Amino acid sequence: MILKEIDKQKEEDIKLLKEKLNLSKNEKQKYLIKQEISKLETGLIGEKETAYFIDFKLKDSENYAILHDLRLEIDGLTAQIDHLLINKAIGIILVETKNTKAEVTINDDGTMLYKYPNNKTYNQANPLEQSKRHELVVEKVLDKYNMKLNITSYVVFLPNVIIKNKTLPKNFLRSDTFYDSIYTEFTHSPKKVLTAAAKLFINKIPSTKEIRNIGNILVAEHKPISIDYDAKYKIKKEIEKKVEETIIEKPIYHEKNMKKFRDIKSSKKYMGNEMLSFICISCGKEQRKGLKTFSTKEVFCNHCKV
Repeated sequence: MILKEIDKQKEEDIKLLKEKLNLSKNEKQKYLIKQEISKLETGLIGEKETAYFIDFKLKDSENYAILHDLRLEIDGLTAQIDHLLINKAIGIILVETKNTKAEVTINDDGTMLYKYPNNKTYNQANPLEQSKRHELVVEKVLDKYNMKLNITSYVVFLPNVIIKNKTLPKNFLRSDTFYDSIYTEFTHSPKKVLTAAAKLFINKIPSTKEIRNIGNILVAEHKPISIDYDAKYKIKKEIEKKVEETIIEKPIYHEKNMKKFRDIKSSKKYMGNEMLSFICISCGKEQRKGLKTFSTKEVFCNHCKV
């Protein structure tokens, strides 16, 4: 059962950053925004794909509660957890998703060497160590509610990530085979099976309702972080005062009327018809006439009859 989906805020942040990228005139700033977008998009793709594989196998299972994209804070500690599963027999499973275009070599100590297509390399710390810190945060949150569950962490790579190791080290898995791997690991561990059996015998394995309650407590503790990208990437708006010139084509009036009258301008409509007001050059009297008439016929002054 899925209790929490991936936060929509990440997609909104990416959209906002792309808007800022289009507006920015500063090349250094544009580079930093591009880096931020790439990081967010890569992470989000990884989370979504791993969520797909997890949900495909477990969304209808009453033995699992699924929480995606969970952020916990307690006692000054924070944990940004890509995926958290609660299983009746195993306990809590933390999943750290990895998505990269680099070739990955996992060293014996869990550190990783990333080699990118341009041959640049990057050393990354053991992600399981970060997960251990996440475990501590989850434990503290559970303690707050007088609960205790076994917690196991895994690092999961997307299927398209090239890993140079012939065999993945312990607790490093592929997202498309993640569920099958942890199920096999559990069933092939006599100690884990016996522990689960003992819990079942003394009624210490949580029910579906109980794991749902635990999941809902963790969802309630979710504290999403909001980054103020407007403050982080201030765009200098060049305000150009452009005078919008509305070109009004001057009506073509009858040639003789143009010689006899001045100050020709629009006047209040009469019976729905466009009207003009104008002044006779000879007598100086103001008068009105229909636009159509003034444009197509010679008009005579109502006063001096010129």
